Amino acid sequence: MFDWFTQTWTRFGGQIATGFVETFYMVAVSFAIAAVLGTAAGIFLSLSQRDAIWESPVLAAPLSVAVNLIRSVPFILLLIIVAPLARFLVGTAYGIYASMVSLTIVGVAVVTRLVEQAVADINPQLYHTAHALSANRWQLITEFVLVEARAALILGYTSAIISLIAYSTVVGVIAGGGIGYLALQEGFYMWNQQLMWVIILLMTLFVQLIQLSGSALARKFDGKGKARNS
Repeated sequence: MFDWFTQTWTRFGGQIATGFVETFYMVAVSFAIAAVLGTAAGIFLSLSQRDAIWESPVLAAPLSVAVNLIRSVPFILLLIIVAPLARFLVGTAYGIYASMVSLTIVGVAVVTRLVEQAVADINPQLYHTAHALSANRWQLITEFVLVEARAALILGYTSAIISLIAYSTVVGVIAGGGIGYLALQEGFYMWNQQLMWVIILLMTLFVQLIQLSGSALARKFDGKGKARNS
Protein backbone atom coordinates (compact mmCIF):
# COMPACT_ATOMS: atom_id res chain seq x y z
CA MET A 1 0.00 0.00 0.00
CA PHE A 2 2.85 2.35 0.84
CA ASP A 3 5.24 1.10 -1.82
CA TRP A 4 5.10 4.51 -3.51
CA PHE A 5 6.30 6.14 -0.29
CA THR A 6 9.16 3.69 0.12
CA GLN A 7 10.23 4.03 -3.50
CA THR A 8 10.12 7.82 -3.36
CA TRP A 9 12.05 7.92 -0.09
CA THR A 10 14.68 5.53 -1.44
CA ARG A 11 15.25 7.81 -4.42
CA PHE A 12 14.85 11.24 -2.82
CA GLY A 13 15.33 10.58 0.89
CA GLY A 14 18.67 12.37 1.06
CA GLN A 15 17.34 15.42 -0.77
CA ILE A 16 14.19 15.50 1.36
CA ALA A 17 16.25 15.36 4.55
CA THR A 18 18.52 18.14 3.29
CA GLY A 19 15.50 20.22 2.32
CA PHE A 20 14.00 19.87 5.79
CA VAL A 21 17.29 20.80 7.45
CA GLU A 22 17.55 23.91 5.29
CA THR A 23 13.92 24.82 5.99
CA PHE A 24 14.40 24.34 9.73
CA TYR A 25 17.54 26.48 9.66
CA MET A 26 15.88 29.30 7.71
CA VAL A 27 12.81 29.33 9.92
CA ALA A 28 14.77 29.02 13.18
CA VAL A 29 17.11 31.93 12.44
CA SER A 30 14.37 34.12 10.98
CA PHE A 31 12.02 33.46 13.88
CA ALA A 32 14.72 34.06 16.50
CA ILE A 33 15.33 37.55 15.11
CA ALA A 34 11.64 38.21 14.46
CA ALA A 35 10.68 37.12 17.98
CA VAL A 36 13.02 39.66 19.56
CA LEU A 37 12.18 42.59 17.28
CA GLY A 38 8.51 41.72 16.86
CA THR A 39 7.91 41.26 20.58
CA ALA A 40 9.45 44.64 21.34
CA ALA A 41 7.47 46.32 18.56
CA GLY A 42 4.24 44.58 19.52
CA ILE A 43 4.50 45.57 23.17
CA PHE A 44 5.32 49.14 22.19
CA LEU A 45 2.37 49.35 19.79
CA SER A 46 -0.07 47.95 22.32
CA LEU A 47 1.07 50.19 25.17
CA SER A 48 1.47 53.31 23.02
CA GLN A 49 -1.99 53.43 21.44
CA ARG A 50 -4.39 56.21 22.26
CA ASP A 51 -5.58 55.97 25.89
CA ALA A 52 -2.89 53.38 26.68
CA ILE A 53 -0.42 53.78 29.56
CA TRP A 54 2.40 54.97 27.27
CA GLU A 55 0.13 56.89 24.92
CA SER A 56 2.26 58.06 22.01
CA PRO A 57 0.28 57.92 18.75
CA VAL A 58 2.92 60.01 16.98
CA LEU A 59 5.37 57.13 17.33
CA ALA A 60 2.89 54.25 17.23
CA ALA A 61 1.11 55.29 14.03
CA PRO A 62 4.16 55.17 11.68
CA LEU A 63 5.22 51.81 13.12
CA SER A 64 1.72 50.43 12.68
CA VAL A 65 1.61 51.65 9.07
CA ALA A 66 5.00 50.04 8.35
CA VAL A 67 3.82 46.71 9.76
CA ASN A 68 0.63 46.89 7.70
CA LEU A 69 2.59 47.66 4.54
CA ILE A 70 4.84 44.64 5.01
CA ARG A 71 1.89 42.36 5.64
CA SER A 72 0.04 43.77 2.63
CA VAL A 73 2.72 42.84 0.10
CA PRO A 74 2.37 39.28 -1.27
CA PHE A 75 5.39 37.33 -0.07
CA ILE A 76 6.56 36.35 -3.54
CA LEU A 77 6.69 40.06 -4.46
CA LEU A 78 8.43 40.85 -1.18
CA LEU A 79 11.16 38.39 -2.17
CA ILE A 80 11.77 40.39 -5.35
CA ILE A 81 11.62 43.77 -3.62
CA VAL A 82 14.01 42.71 -0.87
CA ALA A 83 16.49 41.06 -3.27
CA PRO A 84 18.78 44.15 -3.45
CA LEU A 85 18.83 44.37 0.35
CA ALA A 86 19.60 40.66 0.61
CA ARG A 87 22.44 41.06 -1.88
CA PHE A 88 23.82 43.95 0.19
CA LEU A 89 23.58 42.06 3.49
CA VAL A 90 24.64 38.53 2.53
CA GLY A 91 26.27 39.06 -0.88
CA THR A 92 23.65 37.24 -2.94
CA ALA A 93 19.96 37.41 -3.79
CA TYR A 94 19.62 33.61 -3.96
CA GLY A 95 19.93 30.72 -1.55
CA ILE A 96 18.88 30.16 2.05
CA TYR A 97 20.76 33.15 3.48
CA ALA A 98 19.09 35.58 1.08
CA SER A 99 15.75 33.94 1.83
CA MET A 100 16.22 34.52 5.54
CA VAL A 101 16.26 38.28 4.97
CA SER A 102 12.74 38.23 3.52
CA LEU A 103 11.54 35.68 6.07
CA THR A 104 12.84 37.82 8.92
CA ILE A 105 11.13 40.96 7.61
CA VAL A 106 7.74 39.31 7.23
CA GLY A 107 8.31 37.45 10.50
CA VAL A 108 8.79 40.70 12.39
CA ALA A 109 5.50 42.02 10.99
CA VAL A 110 3.61 38.84 11.86
CA VAL A 111 5.02 38.59 15.39
CA THR A 112 4.39 42.29 16.01
CA ARG A 113 0.67 41.96 15.35
CA LEU A 114 0.33 38.73 17.33
CA VAL A 115 2.15 40.19 20.34
CA GLU A 116 0.18 43.43 20.10
CA GLN A 117 -3.08 41.48 20.30
CA ALA A 118 -1.84 39.31 23.17
CA VAL A 119 -0.86 42.36 25.21
CA ALA A 120 -4.08 44.20 24.33
CA ASP A 121 -6.08 41.35 25.90
CA ILE A 122 -4.44 41.83 29.30
CA ASN A 123 -6.71 43.05 32.08
CA PRO A 124 -6.03 46.81 32.50
CA GLN A 125 -6.07 46.30 36.26
CA LEU A 126 -2.61 44.77 35.90
CA TYR A 127 -1.14 48.16 35.03
CA HIS A 128 -2.70 49.77 38.08
CA THR A 129 -1.19 47.04 40.22
CA ALA A 130 2.24 47.55 38.67
CA HIS A 131 1.96 51.31 39.23
CA ALA A 132 0.94 50.78 42.86
CA LEU A 133 4.05 48.63 43.35
CA SER A 134 6.23 51.39 41.83
CA ALA A 135 7.36 49.18 38.96
CA ASN A 136 9.49 50.90 36.35
CA ARG A 137 8.98 50.32 32.63
CA TRP A 138 11.38 47.38 32.43
CA GLN A 139 9.77 45.72 35.43
CA LEU A 140 6.32 46.37 34.00
CA ILE A 141 7.23 44.50 30.83
CA THR A 142 9.29 41.63 32.25
CA GLU A 143 7.49 40.99 35.53
CA PHE A 144 3.90 41.85 34.64
CA VAL A 145 3.11 42.04 30.91
CA LEU A 146 5.18 39.08 29.69
CA VAL A 147 4.14 36.92 32.62
CA GLU A 148 0.44 37.68 32.29
CA ALA A 149 0.41 37.24 28.50
CA ARG A 150 2.78 34.27 28.27
CA ALA A 151 0.15 31.69 27.25
CA ALA A 152 -1.20 33.95 24.50
CA LEU A 153 2.35 34.78 23.43
CA ILE A 154 3.27 31.10 23.14
CA LEU A 155 0.24 30.49 20.93
CA GLY A 156 1.14 33.56 18.89
CA TYR A 157 4.74 32.44 18.48
CA THR A 158 3.50 29.00 17.42
CA SER A 159 1.30 30.57 14.75
CA ALA A 160 4.21 32.74 13.61
CA ILE A 161 6.50 29.72 13.25
CA ILE A 162 3.90 27.88 11.18
CA SER A 163 3.42 30.97 9.00
CA LEU A 164 7.17 31.18 8.44
CA ILE A 165 7.27 27.51 7.45
CA ALA A 166 4.56 28.23 4.88
CA TYR A 167 6.45 31.30 3.63
CA SER A 168 9.70 29.30 3.48
CA THR A 169 8.23 26.97 0.87
CA VAL A 170 7.67 29.94 -1.45
CA VAL A 171 11.36 30.87 -1.58
CA GLY A 172 11.87 27.94 -3.93
CA VAL A 173 10.83 30.20 -6.79
CA ILE A 174 14.08 32.17 -6.37
CA ALA A 175 16.20 29.08 -5.74
CA GLY A 176 15.97 29.88 -2.06
CA GLY A 177 16.60 26.33 -0.92
CA GLY A 178 14.61 24.30 1.56
CA ILE A 179 11.90 21.73 1.03
CA GLY A 180 9.92 24.14 -1.14
CA TYR A 181 12.72 24.29 -3.69
CA LEU A 182 12.81 20.49 -3.93
CA ALA A 183 9.02 20.33 -4.30
CA LEU A 184 9.11 22.92 -7.06
CA GLN A 185 12.09 21.61 -9.02
CA GLU A 186 11.58 17.87 -8.73
CA GLY A 187 7.91 17.68 -7.83
CA PHE A 188 6.27 20.31 -10.02
CA TYR A 189 8.62 20.94 -12.94
CA MET A 190 9.40 17.21 -13.33
CA TRP A 191 5.76 16.41 -12.50
CA ASN A 192 6.65 13.86 -9.82
CA GLN A 193 3.34 13.54 -8.03
CA GLN A 194 4.58 10.90 -5.61
CA LEU A 195 7.37 13.17 -4.40
CA MET A 196 4.90 16.02 -3.97
CA TRP A 197 2.62 13.87 -1.80
CA VAL A 198 5.53 12.63 0.31
CA ILE A 199 6.62 16.23 0.97
CA ILE A 200 3.03 17.30 1.72
CA LEU A 201 2.60 14.41 4.15
CA LEU A 202 5.85 15.11 5.97
CA MET A 203 5.18 18.86 6.10
CA THR A 204 1.70 18.23 7.49
CA LEU A 205 3.09 16.00 10.24
CA PHE A 206 5.81 18.55 11.00
CA VAL A 207 3.33 21.42 11.32
CA GLN A 208 0.95 19.33 13.44
CA LEU A 209 3.80 18.49 15.81
CA ILE A 210 4.68 22.16 16.20
CA GLN A 211 1.04 23.15 16.79
CA LEU A 212 0.45 20.41 19.35
CA SER A 213 3.68 21.28 21.17
CA GLY A 214 2.82 24.98 21.23
CA SER A 215 -0.72 24.34 22.46
CA ALA A 216 0.52 22.02 25.21
CA LEU A 217 3.13 24.55 26.33
CA ALA A 218 0.54 27.34 26.35
CA ARG A 219 -1.80 25.27 28.52
CA LYS A 220 1.05 24.61 30.94
CA PHE A 221 1.67 28.33 31.42
CA ASP A 222 -1.96 29.43 31.28
CA GLY A 223 -2.55 30.86 34.74
CA LYS A 224 -6.16 31.66 33.86
CA GLY A 225 -6.80 28.04 32.97
CA LYS A 226 -5.28 26.88 36.23
CA ALA A 227 -7.42 29.36 38.10
CA ARG A 228 -10.58 28.06 36.43
CA ASN A 229 -9.66 24.46 37.25
CA SER A 230 -8.88 25.16 40.89
